[in-house]
Amino acid sequence: MSSPDSEKLDADVEVKELEGGQVELQVKVHPASVERVRKTVLKEFGRRANIPGFRRGKAPRSVVERFVDQDVLRGQIIDSLLDDAYDAATEKAGINPLGRARISDADIVDDGGLSFSATVTLRPEIELEEYKGLKATRRITAVTEEHVGAELERVRSRRAQFAELPEDEAVEKGDLVIVDYDMFVDGEKKDDASAQGYPLEVGADQLFPEMNEALPGSRIGETREVEVKYRDDHSDPALAGKTAHFEVKIREARRRQLPELDDDFARAVSDLDTMEALRQRVRENLEALGKALAEDDVRTQLIQQVSDGAALDVPNALVGREVDRRMEEIEGELDRRGLTLQQHLQNTNQSFEDWRADIEADSRGAARRALVLDEIGEREKIQVTEEELHEEMDRQAEHERTTRDDIRERYSSDQSQLSRLVTRMYHRKVVQFLLDNADVTEATVKPEQESAGADAQPGETPGHQEEEQPDQ
Repeated sequence: MSSPDSEKLDADVEVKELEGGQVELQVKVHPASVERVRKTVLKEFGRRANIPGFRRGKAPRSVVERFVDQDVLRGQIIDSLLDDAYDAATEKAGINPLGRARISDADIVDDGGLSFSATVTLRPEIELEEYKGLKATRRITAVTEEHVGAELERVRSRRAQFAELPEDEAVEKGDLVIVDYDMFVDGEKKDDASAQGYPLEVGADQLFPEMNEALPGSRIGETREVEVKYRDDHSDPALAGKTAHFEVKIREARRRQLPELDDDFARAVSDLDTMEALRQRVRENLEALGKALAEDDVRTQLIQQVSDGAALDVPNALVGREVDRRMEEIEGELDRRGLTLQQHLQNTNQSFEDWRADIEADSRGAARRALVLDEIGEREKIQVTEEELHEEMDRQAEHERTTRDDIRERYSSDQSQLSRLVTRMYHRKVVQFLLDNADVTEATVKPEQESAGADAQPGETPGHQEEEQPDQ
């Protein structure tokens, strides 16, 4: 709750410089300002409280003050003052904060004043080159019959059925198998690293990629031996630098059966009656995807140009927060896939230090781009309006097939999520401003070997994808 007397609030501020582009503010709000808020809070308590002997809202302030819990009263006063006190402190200190501060040690002291500490990340000074009239190329990839055929094969693969593999037939890449495996290190069996009934697609397994080469040619009931050499800096010290021996037994195997590409297939995967019509639909979708990707690429070119042309020092504190957020997000995704970080690092042949360094480099680049876009938006007075915010929520509700009330309730109960949404919309408007003021030429580029529409469904037209920017 914000103090109604915020314009009269008076505070003393001491500024201490910290590392990482941060400062610490030691703030002391004068007792007179705290007393004004105390009166307002007590008045609100008195209006709502049922005090014996008095009608609701009619008890004197002195009675209300004795009646209410003093810890609750103190907490309400502090909550009512903090936002305005922080704003007054940053204004008095003459600093330009980057996002909200980390507040600590907030309390009402003996003389009746409010004291607290605020750790603030400072918005860096940013020098921009000219950002209007930037040049970019919209690169359109021509859709060929090979692209259409490759996309149809992908759709066909998703419709595959699996039939039991006869016992006398050898396993091939692409087959689905169930295996039991035992792991041995230095001749000792590791029960905690052995498994029964482990499923994998031969040729595509990520947990034990060595099996992709060892299993083709095997048969049901057969045991294959696999060796895995672990890096010297492996995250598990018991495995670092060692070679593990696996005994892998095929329990079950199934082979993919692909449907025919005919009119029945077209009717099964779309609302179309013929294969020819489906081919045309796929071509149109790939062309739409190509245009969307080309438009995204233009935006990327413009963002990179303004970022490369800017002079600034990205605050390490901002980078650190973004690294922590991304690491937490990645570990959550791995957990949903049933993988540990250790397994992921093993699969990608990375050490933890290299993995984190890559995340830090990406986070620093994202933070730099976000700061530059913020600076351009501020100079051009770009804003996200309430109407635009509600329209975005309505679009999200439609996309998620839920109600607008559900979406708005979600954001009203999670201010950090709302802040991220507004930031994405704000950056989108800034990039659109760059695009509207850019000199964009169009060129047709040579088709790639792979189809651009790996994830496009026969009836879908993909849209613009946005890079997520760090929270500030």
